[in-house]
Amino acid sequence: MSDLRRFRNPVLFNEWKMRMRTNRSPWIILLYLLVLGAMTLTLIFFMTNGGSYYNPNDTRELFMMLSVFQLGMICFVVPGLTSGVISGERERQTLSVLLTTNVSATRLILGKWLASLSFMTFLVIATIPLYAIVFLYGGISPAQVIKVFGFYVITMFGIGSIGVLMSTLIKRTGIATVVTYAVVFGYAIGSSILAEIIREFIRYQRRSGGMSSATMPDWPDLLHNFNPLFAMLNIFEEGPQLRIGNVDPYAVYCLFFGIITLFCLLLAIYLIQPVKPRFRKVKEEQ
Repeated sequence: MSDLRRFRNPVLFNEWKMRMRTNRSPWIILLYLLVLGAMTLTLIFFMTNGGSYYNPNDTRELFMMLSVFQLGMICFVVPGLTSGVISGERERQTLSVLLTTNVSATRLILGKWLASLSFMTFLVIATIPLYAIVFLYGGISPAQVIKVFGFYVITMFGIGSIGVLMSTLIKRTGIATVVTYAVVFGYAIGSSILAEIIREFIRYQRRSGGMSSATMPDWPDLLHNFNPLFAMLNIFEEGPQLRIGNVDPYAVYCLFFGIITLFCLLLAIYLIQPVKPRFRKVKEEQ
């Protein structure tokens, strides 16, 4: 039992209670499902030619569009859930108090991070019946369904860790939220723009050197594989794909976002740790 207690995180349990017991949580879940449900029914309406019939061959396209909508909702909701977890404690002047307790900086960061993402995970799980409606018509393999939900988890981990890091670096929650959104959407758009800029630069260099007929290299597409939208399309073999040997682009994306998650969380833990000894020194002087 003593060994299990070492893994208990009081910050995580307290955040779970605070988030799940509020009156706002069921309304958020309802609104989230209403938005995705309305999108799904609207797509089905247009695919059935105004309600006449449904072609099962369109199931793949419908499932793909629903997955992209869900990804957009994740990219929109997760920064708002995570970008105020530390700055909010700082604004309420409770961060220093937390750091003087037995709760370490590691448990504090991980507890806040996991509590925020667990609520988003609950929202994603609540959408499974919507996917079941689409999955009922066939055309989608179980492996693709598992890949899509695994993709959601790794994307939430990466974006959530960025939000926690911005919340640690910036004192004001409003500014931290804006910066988090700017970083997430700037990365999503900038990675693809950078890939196209590199391709155009290579074309220009080859035209200047009289090599315009040479085959364009595929390595700039690697940046597309880091882009959440194109990585999602790669699951359905619809986007630009680049394999490094026999490595699946899906694995490349998961590895890249795993590194981002680890880096951001470790940096947040490192930045928040020095607060603890400084506060204790002040208390001793008083």
